[in-house]
Amino acid sequence: MSSVEILRKYAAGETNFRGINLKGIQLNRADLIGANFSEADLQGADLVLAFLNRVNFQRANLITAKLSGAYLTQANLQAVNMADVDLHGANLQNADFRLANLELATLIDANLSGADMRGINLQGADLRGAYMRGANLRYEKRAYEIANLRGVNLRGADMRGVDLTGADLTKADLRGANLSEVLLRDAKLTKANLSQVILDGAFLTEANLAGVNLSGASLINAKIERAGLIDTRLNQANLTGAIMADVKLGKAQLVRANLTQVNLVRADLSRANLSQANLTKADLTDAYLAKANFRNSNLNDSILTRVELSTANLSGAQMQGASMPNGDIHD
Repeated sequence: MSSVEILRKYAAGETNFRGINLKGIQLNRADLIGANFSEADLQGADLVLAFLNRVNFQRANLITAKLSGAYLTQANLQAVNMADVDLHGANLQNADFRLANLELATLIDANLSGADMRGINLQGADLRGAYMRGANLRYEKRAYEIANLRGVNLRGADMRGVDLTGADLTKADLRGANLSEVLLRDAKLTKANLSQVILDGAFLTEANLAGVNLSGASLINAKIERAGLIDTRLNQANLTGAIMADVKLGKAQLVRANLTQVNLVRADLSRANLSQANLTKADLTDAYLAKANFRNSNLNDSILTRVELSTANLSGAQMQGASMPNGDIHD
């Protein structure tokens, strides 16, 4: 069916185009609001700047389709195949992407706020500058698979309040992204790059952050209990007020990090480098500090109850008012 026929039928009130073959069709700037293209073949279609609000694309084939600047607010994109699709600058607010395949898709500067993205495959997708505030990528056992964001580019993206519970962000590029109050419980962030990222108030409980680059990141008041941070780089990161009880920070780099009033109860800091770090009023009760480096750090008014300090490097450290392992208050 040609683009002329599609537009003529739509203008006459026909909206059901289910299962139709429209491979490579030219419908740029077309007004098809509310149409049904479920299970249709739109591979390579040109839908640039088209009005597709509330359109049903469920289980449709949109591989390599061009949808840059298109309006897809509240569109049904469940189980759609949009591999290698171009959605640069598209408006996808409150769209339903459940179980959709967007592998290698281009979503630069796209609006994905409030989108339901549970079970989505975004492996290798480019989401630089995307607006994703309030999007849902939550893993739900027996309902949706883990959201696949392996190797995704989210540099500078706005992801405030996004639910990424259980998501796989292995090797993802999140440099400079805003992830304030994001839910990352049980998320996999192995070898991801989160330098200069904003994670203020984020929930990272039990997240896997081994080998992650968080240099210069802001994690003010973040919840990071029981997270794995072995070999993680947190140089010059701001962790003021963060809750980091029972974290694994073995061999982590925290040079010049701000750990003021951080809860590090029972944390494993063995061989971690905290030189020149600020740990004023930090709680390190029962922490494991074997061969930890606190050279020239600030431990004033910190709590070191039941901590074994015999192998830690405290050369040049300030410890005024610190509660020492023997119960004494350091002069």
